[in-house]
Amino acid sequence: MRPSKHPDARDRPADASAEWHIASILVHLRPERSPDVRAAVAALGDVEVHAEERGRMVVTVEGPHEGCIADRMTAIHLMPGVMSAVMVFHHAEPLSARTPEEAGPAQL
Repeated sequence: MRPSKHPDARDRPADASAEWHIASILVHLRPERSPDVRAAVAALGDVEVHAEERGRMVVTVEGPHEGCIADRMTAIHLMPGVMSAVMVFHHAEPLSARTPEEAGPAQL
């Protein structure tokens, strides 16, 4: 199976319908692999580990479209030591609703 490629925000036209997506993912992992998984997740970009407890990790992912979220979730799911990665929350809002501080340098 070929991995899908989703267009980056730079490839999409800037219009009023542009959105920003935020999702939380619950990751179940082998506790002994926690440091490796945490480092690999941190290296993905647009991903943050918010909580970690023996064998579980809560991660948030942000991106310009749902494809970015799906790609990050799949990448986490395929990491060595990860048993599952399940989305538990997903929110999308218009880019125009974001403040300059929320948008950061990538969206200016």
